[in-house]
This record gives sequence, C-alpha cells and structure tokens, in this order.
Amino acid sequence: MRKLVEAITVKLKEVLKKDEAKELVGIDKQVEDMMDLLDLEVSDVRIVGILGKAGVGKTTLAKLIYEQISSCFDSCSFLADIGATVKQLGGVRLLQSKLMSDILNREYEVDQVAKGIDFFKGILRNMKVLIVLDDVEVRSHLHEIVGEKLDWFGYGSRIIVTSSIKSVLPESISRGLAHVFSINVMNNDQALELFTKHALQRNFPNPYFGKIAKGIINSANGIPLLVEVIGSLWYGKGVEERAALGKLILKFGLDIKKILMVSYEELRKEQREIFLDIACLPANVDYRIASFMWHNPNFPLSDGIDALRVMSLVKIGKNNELGMHRLLREFAQQIIRKEDDLDPGTRGRLCNLELARKKKKMEGTDHLNFVAGDFKSMPNIRFLILDCAKVVGDFANVFLNLKWLQWQGCTRDFEATNFHVRKLVILDLSWSKVTEDWGGWREIKMPLLKVLNLTGCADLLISPDLSSFPDLEILILERCSRLMKLDPSIRHLKCLTTLNLRFCDELNMLPIELGHMKALKELLIDGTSVQEIPVSMGYMEKLEIFSASNCLQLSHLPDSVRGLTALSVLSLENAKITRIPASVEKLVKLRILSLKDCRWIGRLPDSICNLGNSLEELDITGTGISELPNSIIRLGHLKVLKMDSCFIRELPREIGNLVNLEELHASHCRSLKGAIPTAIKYLNRLRILRLGHSSISGIPSEIGSLSCLQTLDLLRCNEIQAVPELPSSLTCLRVSSERMKTLPDLKDLLKLEEICLGDKDPKELICPSTQMTPISSSRDLLVVPIALQKMKMLELSHSRISKLQLGHGSLSCIHLKKLVLSGVNLEYVLELPSSLSILSIRCCSSLRQLPAVHHLSKLSELNLIQSAVEEIKGLQGLIALEILNIMHCEIRNLNGLGQLTELRSLILSDCDSLGGLPDISNLKMLNVLVVQRCKMIPNIEGLWR
Repeated sequence: MRKLVEAITVKLKEVLKKDEAKELVGIDKQVEDMMDLLDLEVSDVRIVGILGKAGVGKTTLAKLIYEQISSCFDSCSFLADIGATVKQLGGVRLLQSKLMSDILNREYEVDQVAKGIDFFKGILRNMKVLIVLDDVEVRSHLHEIVGEKLDWFGYGSRIIVTSSIKSVLPESISRGLAHVFSINVMNNDQALELFTKHALQRNFPNPYFGKIAKGIINSANGIPLLVEVIGSLWYGKGVEERAALGKLILKFGLDIKKILMVSYEELRKEQREIFLDIACLPANVDYRIASFMWHNPNFPLSDGIDALRVMSLVKIGKNNELGMHRLLREFAQQIIRKEDDLDPGTRGRLCNLELARKKKKMEGTDHLNFVAGDFKSMPNIRFLILDCAKVVGDFANVFLNLKWLQWQGCTRDFEATNFHVRKLVILDLSWSKVTEDWGGWREIKMPLLKVLNLTGCADLLISPDLSSFPDLEILILERCSRLMKLDPSIRHLKCLTTLNLRFCDELNMLPIELGHMKALKELLIDGTSVQEIPVSMGYMEKLEIFSASNCLQLSHLPDSVRGLTALSVLSLENAKITRIPASVEKLVKLRILSLKDCRWIGRLPDSICNLGNSLEELDITGTGISELPNSIIRLGHLKVLKMDSCFIRELPREIGNLVNLEELHASHCRSLKGAIPTAIKYLNRLRILRLGHSSISGIPSEIGSLSCLQTLDLLRCNEIQAVPELPSSLTCLRVSSERMKTLPDLKDLLKLEEICLGDKDPKELICPSTQMTPISSSRDLLVVPIALQKMKMLELSHSRISKLQLGHGSLSCIHLKKLVLSGVNLEYVLELPSSLSILSIRCCSSLRQLPAVHHLSKLSELNLIQSAVEEIKGLQGLIALEILNIMHCEIRNLNGLGQLTELRSLILSDCDSLGGLPDISNLKMLNVLVVQRCKMIPNIEGLWR
C-alpha cells in the first residue's frame, strides 16, 4: 500500500507538470491538502467533502484525485452531476444502478431505491471502494447512495463528495465520519495567472496590464470559470475593443448571467445552437459521439466546437468527454426555456421529465406511456430523451428532424408504427430490455444512423441485424453480459470505426467478417471469453487501437497482425498468449505494447528492434521473460519500460542507448543480479527508477549525474552495501539492504519528500515473532539527524540507529505527516514535529520513553508494536486521534485515554504490564474495541454507558 501511495504522489506531480489545462492554476496545493485528508494508509472508512461556491473547481479537483488514486481500491465509481441526474425520472435509481455496475464491473439494474440499499449492504461490506459523488445538493440523496453511517463499506474505503451546499455534510462531520476541504476563490495572483493564460495565451503576466484588466479580474471575484470566460473574451481583441469590454464587465459587477451573456452573444448562430445542444446532453458524453449531432457540410464542426473551447464555454477531456460547467449549463438551459416559451413550436431539445409532469406511470412500473400527439407540436425536435418510456401509436411525420434519441431503459415491447426518424444519427438504448428480435429494429427507419449504443442490454444473445445501417460508425455492445455471437451482417458496416465489446463475458468468438471492416480504428474486446483472433483481422489496415486485456481464454496472436500497419496501441494484459509473432516488427506506428501478466510469454522477438522509431511504452510485467533481446537497445524512442515481477537476470549493459527513457521499472525481479550498468549515466531524462525486491548488488557513482531523477526505489535489495552520492533532484528515496552498514548522505537532498531507509523491510518487523538482539558496542551505533523541510514521510528501520533527531536549529521538519520507526538499538527520539498525522513505533526494544506527544493535535493514528515504551506522556493532547493500536508492549498506563473523544478504533493486545484502563464512557465515536491477552485488565469501566 505504501508503494502505491508513493507512486500516486509521483504520478500526481507528473500530471500537474504536463497537463496544460487552464483550470489547474494553483491546484497543486489543493491536491496535497486533499491527499492529507484522504489519508489512504489509514484503514478507516471516511467521507471527504469538497465544498465551495459554484465555479471554483470542485469537480476538477475530484476528477484529478479520482484518476490517480483509483488503483489503490478494489473497485471505483464516479457519479457525475448528481444534482441534475436526481431530477430525472427515477434519477436516484439510475445512480444506484450505475454505482453497482461500476463496482461489480457488469450490468446491474436497481428496480427500487430501497432494494438498491439492501443490495449495497451485502455487496460493499467486504470491498475497499472509491466513490465520487459529484454535485450533491440534498443530504437524503447522499444517504440513498452511500448510507448514513458508512457501515456499508469495507475498511479503507473513501467517498469524495463535491457540493456547494454546506448543509449536505454537517451530520456526518459531527459524527466523525467526514472531513471537509473547502476550496476558496482564487487570490489575485492566481486569478492574474489564469487570466493571462486565456487573454494572452501565455503563462506569464504582462507587466503593463492596464487598470481595466486588473479591474476585470477583481470583478470575477476569484471564480476560475469567470476568469477563464472573461480572459477568453479578451483574447485577440484590439486596444479599443478591450477597453469597451472592460467597461462593460465592470458595469455588470458580479452579475454572472450578464457576464456569460456577453460571451454568448459573441457566438455565431451555428455556434450558439451547438452551445445550447451541449447544455442538454448527458454529462461527460463522448465528444466523438456528440459530434455527429452537428455534421453540416456548410459549417465545419471545427468552427463550432473549437470556437466554444477557445472561449472556455466547453472542454474536452483526455478521454474525449465533452464537458460543460454547471453554471454554463444552467445559463444555457435558461436561454432554451425562454426561447421555448416565446415559440414552443421551434423547440429543438426535450427531456422526458418535462412531459412526465403531465403523465402517469404505467401500473406496477417506472415506465411512462407516450403517444404521437405528445410531440406533434414540436416538429423541430432534434434531441430527445425518452428514458424509461413506452411509445404507442402512429408516429408518421412526427420526428422529421430528430438527430439524437436517448431511450435508455426502453421496454421489450415496441408498439409504435411509422416510427420514421430519417435524420437520426445517434440512438442510445443502453440498459434496455431489447433483444435481437425487438420490433424496433424493423419498425424504426433510420438510414443515416452513425452511433448505436447498446451498453448493458443483458437480454441480447446475438447482436441485431445491422444491414439496415450502412453508415454506422460507432457500435457499442459493452457489458452485454449474455451476448454470445455477432450477427454476420456486421460485414456490411463498411464505415464502422469503433467496435466496443468490453465485458461481454459470454462472447468467445469473433466473426471472420471482421476482415471486411476496413475502416475500423478501434477494437475493444477486454474481459470477453474470446479464444482466438481471426486471421482476417490482418486486413484492418486502419486499426489504431486493439485492446484485449483480461481475455483469459485468448491463447494466440496470428502472424497476420503484420497487416495492422496503423496500430498505435496493443494491449494484451493477462491473456494466455504464449508468444509474440516476429511479424510485430511491421507495426511501424505502434506506440504502446502491454503484455502485463501474460505469464506464458517467455521471450520477446528480436524483431522488436524495428519498432525503434515508434515504440514509447513497453510493459512485460508478470511475464515469463528472463532475458531481453540484445536489440532492445535500439528502441530509441522508448520512454517507459516496465518489467516488474518477471525473470529478467540483468539490465542491458548498453542501456544508455535508450536516451529517451523516463521510467524504468524492475521491482520484484528476484533473478535480477549484478550492479546497475554505468551506462545509466546517459539516461538524462530518467525520472523513475524502481528495482526494489531484486538482487541488484551495486549502485554506480554515475547515478549522481541523473539530474531529472525523482524516484529511486531499491527497497529490499539485500546485496547493496553502500549508496553513493545521489542527485539533488530526488523527491522519493527508498533503500533497504541487510548489508547496508551506513545510511546515505541526505543533507543535500533538499527536495526529498518521502524517505524509506533501513537494513530491513519495515513490513517484516510487524510480526511479533521477530526477535533481534541489541548491538552491544556503542561505536557501531548511529546518531541520525534529519532536517529536510519538504519531507512528508519518513520510515527508518535500521538496527544501528540509536538516536534520531528531526530538525536542527531553524531547519525543522514542518511538513512531516508520517513517521515509522523500527530498530532494536533506538534509544532516543527527540521532539516530534506537530505536523504528524501517523506515528508508528515497531520493534524498538531499547526505546523505553517517547517524547511528549501533547502537541500532536493533528495525529490521527498511533501504533506501538513490540516496543519497550512504558508510558505515553501527553496522551490527552491527541485531540484528533482516531486509531490507537498497542501490541506486545510494556506500556503501564494509558492516562488521558478517556479524553480522546475522536477515537474510533482501540486495539490492545498482549500488554502484560498494562494495569487497567481509565473510564471510556466519553468515547462516543468508538466503534472498534479489542482487548486481548492483557492479563491485568479485569474489566473496562464505562463500556456500556
């Protein structure tokens, strides 16, 4: 877990450095504060709320954190835009269904809210999950999704809640279940930086910015969204235009609607229509899908979407999600309502919620009945949501202009006639009861269809006959859990670019007709039971992405892959494939090749060197590969090489030829021996070097020249005897070896934030059976002073350390959050920094006294395991302590325990000298209490009060 958390911190820093998104100004400190509140190494269950006014960046922060920590959890779910979703028909139930589908990694439909709650309790209790609830407006919705007491979830689970309403979380806060991070508006310097990025398209402010510009920044009141929108309006304008704009903005003051209206009125008619359309689309819809809505030969799509992006009115995420801020969405929907009220016949967008207010549900269901007459007054309708609806009657000439129909949860019966939607380009039938024989396939006429989404249609055994949709470009059959076969008509889809079959776990065969799909660019079969890739796949010359991760039955990759000359990403993780064909050399555009956990692969073909001009990432983690081909040094564009947990015996001597390498991972390679090659000095871009749990025996002095190196992990490399001078760029250092007699010199490593040093792996020292004898000769002992102001985590497990001093003079460890100490000769620890949140003392048989802890007001977890400490002085001062574990210790009393009102878990084990416990009746938050084999504790006073 520590390794994961450390890796996450590094990854977050990489994202913050690389991501050019405008909204990330000032977010690095927010990330640090959130990580502190989440405290992933603590095993409790907690909510962390992100509170702040609309537009300050709550969702942006939540997304960034979610993307980077999700690997620490068994399952994860991000529920976006909850405030808007719950207003839909059956909204809470839809959210519950999505949550369970995400957690279970398969389709799951909740019939009733109460049933959903009962099911959650049974499933989630044994799982460590990460859930983000974005934009929660009502406390009851929070309870319906994650419960009131957090007793549905396994240890270590985290729930992140974003809200602009403070009343959503107080109840959870008062009961100690929630922590809150408040996002404040930007200060003037941050606002100026963000404004500059948009107004001048550069990252540094103009020293000659006039008073008008600075006045505009003040008018934005530190709200990032407004700063972005106003800055984008400013860009490209002349001096007089800027002056006029500035006066107008200053005149409006803090009237957000008027400011946004200025931006809206700058748009051309076609751009306005696209902006209003996006405001009605599902949150974070795939841009590639949505773009079909606006195809117009007389108006290039780039003139629409690009203009909206430049003006900061929409954003497109790295996964192609099309996003619009809630304030902008509400602003646009107000415009739509006003236009519809003036002339209802011109309305082009309709959600069934508006009609549902006038309708009654079908008896015994959540479905609504609609007839053609409900829509005949809206001939211009282009976007329609009919979720959980049933339509009956004659629909001739009703939907003449309909381009997008979202009909999730539609019924198995289809009773409409003349349902002709000849302009329809997008049909979304996700989570519906449709089958391959559904009447709609025959009755609905949609010759221009471009996108068909059948996600989660569990009743589909065979894909429908698709021959009537010759222009189809995107076909999504993800999570159709009973789908066993693709209909041969798929061969007629000459325009198909994306075929998504992910998690169709009953699908065991791909049709030979795939070879006819010459336009296909993306083929996703992850989590299916496909056993073989048809030879005909080699004819797909335009295929760019082929992902077959977790295809547990896939055993062969045909030589015909040589024909995939456009392939950029090939992912075969956890497949049964036994070899990679030499013909892979023909994949001259391949950037990413992942063979992770393909344990039957024993070697890479020598021909892989022919990918030297394209390959950037190679992952052979968990394979049976024992030797890299000599030709691998010819992969001159390689940036990431991962080979953890494989059988590699040595690193290439000429590894310096990989001049673009940024990450090298070879942890848990037990057969990896010898010294790190001196040629490593040529890897001037190397940022991460992980060789932990290997038999690497030497570190060359040349490592000190790697000026970009940030992470060095040599944990459990027991052949290493000494560590040379290290580069000052390091932020994370992890080294432990049984032969290491001295600790590396840290005094010049001023950027270090995380340190783990020792002659033992700290995990080994947790076991009570570990017996170590103190060294008798004092000359062999070490006095360790550490004064690194940026240090956040320190783990020392060296048996020769006798004294630890944190800080020296004016140099104190003011940011230290976690301190883990173990060592049989450790006798003295001087004053502990007040910033600590986790303190663990393990196997310190010579440490009989801790420094006073009364000032550690932020400490949330204290562990004393197999140590000689007899007393915790100042225990009553640990006002934030939630977890207290004392095991196999000589502790004699716990004076002050009764005052720890935030304590939630107390575990006392094998403490023979502990004479009793004070009254614990005030520990109202305590929900875990274990007292075992403590001979002198006859009873616990206050336990039943």
